[in-house]
Amino acid sequence: MKTRFYILILTLTIALLGSCSDDFLDVKNENELSADNFYSRVSNFDLALNSTYDAVKNLDLFGQTFYIQTLLALPHESDYWNAQNRNEVTSPDGNVYIAWRGFYRIVARANDILENAPVFAAKGLTTDQTKRLNEIVAETHFLRAFAYFHMVRLWGEASYSDDSARLAVPLILKVAESRDDVMNPRATVGKVYQQILADMKAAEAGLPDTWDDNNIARVSKYAVKAFLGQVYLYREDYPNARTYFEEVLANPRYALVRFKRYDGLFQGKEEFSEESLWEINYTVDMQQNIWENGLGSGIALVIAPPGRGWSNCTPHGVNIARFGSDPRLKICTYAPTDSAADLEGKVKPVGASEFNYTGHSFRKYSPKDYSVINTNRNSGINYHMMRLADVYLMYAEVMNHESQNAVAAEYMNKVRRRAYNFDPNTPEPSVDYTGLAGTQLRDSIREERFRELFAEGHRWYDIVRWKIVKEEVLKYNDKRITGGEIVYQEKDYYYPVPLSEVDNNKAVEPSTGY
Repeated sequence: MKTRFYILILTLTIALLGSCSDDFLDVKNENELSADNFYSRVSNFDLALNSTYDAVKNLDLFGQTFYIQTLLALPHESDYWNAQNRNEVTSPDGNVYIAWRGFYRIVARANDILENAPVFAAKGLTTDQTKRLNEIVAETHFLRAFAYFHMVRLWGEASYSDDSARLAVPLILKVAESRDDVMNPRATVGKVYQQILADMKAAEAGLPDTWDDNNIARVSKYAVKAFLGQVYLYREDYPNARTYFEEVLANPRYALVRFKRYDGLFQGKEEFSEESLWEINYTVDMQQNIWENGLGSGIALVIAPPGRGWSNCTPHGVNIARFGSDPRLKICTYAPTDSAADLEGKVKPVGASEFNYTGHSFRKYSPKDYSVINTNRNSGINYHMMRLADVYLMYAEVMNHESQNAVAAEYMNKVRRRAYNFDPNTPEPSVDYTGLAGTQLRDSIREERFRELFAEGHRWYDIVRWKIVKEEVLKYNDKRITGGEIVYQEKDYYYPVPLSEVDNNKAVEPSTGY
């Protein structure tokens, strides 16, 4: 959503002739927007919704910080100097607080819309106004669910299937009218998931199947179905997960892009393609940079190759070896001999990053055609929240669990074939995995998720739900530049509630072990 939320105050100049009264000083400005009258037209609900989308894409979350400092760091997709990369996270950690603040910003803005919409609707609306308001409410329900889905996976002290009674995060569902209203205790994992499902189903019921080109960045009904499948997968409710994934798979609108277009998904060349279910829209902003809430993404500034950005967050050396000869390594990373535009616009080898064991740099979400140093420190590459390859691989997991091994292998192999420049829908003996079943097939699907979705923000959540955090993170003491040994502790499975929240909200219990 390329919009910002402005409230305009109009200046009223009054000239009174032939009067000695001071009553004019009490004139009420009917054009001034306030908390009392803002939600007086559908267009203002749209502004508030745009503000909620903006909370998803801004610098705190997917515009840079949360993506870099949490999603890349915790699973060691990156080699970087922060506590997350060393598994030494503590409750005062600034990146933990930024994530907490960012997701609750989404919740607060969503609650404001959801609380005011029925009040406005009761005043009597036209058919068109009712239709648009219902869509806004549905989008808002999804965004609140999206925020809580991230939070329950980050701060929940157990998975839903292991112990849904363990604590997660405070469940705030209304606008606070006093300080006491924000002093909420942590809800259980089960309660948070219950609310996520309620919000997502409300979104599913109220959203259109598709949007026109002017609204294409909005979440659609089929994006919500994909997320519902994912939520059920995380709850290990495989029948419901299967139902929702199959609804997405049955829609002919969605397909894997062919290999020649594949790289463009992460270079801003294939925006809102047939593979995309939901992506966050960014545009190069030459007027306002990322610290001024501009329209661009700040990811590339941190991860771009030497001379094209800061280049101090790089792919971990273990991951380079883990890809082996898989062609997706070239999609995900720049080798020192790979080329990209420098500060002068010349396309030349990027060189070796001094902060990387093998000299590699991240390539996903890092433009090859321009340096973000020349574009006001931001890029216009969209961020993929959900794409069809992810759905294929989640569906493969479900079918593997359901002992439908042939179906599971086929959906995994569709993703592999595309990566090797073959037709995804035609068997290819040179790349297909065949004859696999049980845990062998399960592990192949898991490794395929690593290769296909590398640096897209899924890895940490995957290894947590698979309960393999210890064996995964300890692999990364090798082939790294940053100092400090990685030491596993059981509490590494979840983030601590920020110390500032514990200090200021006496109803909140600290996270176990922190």
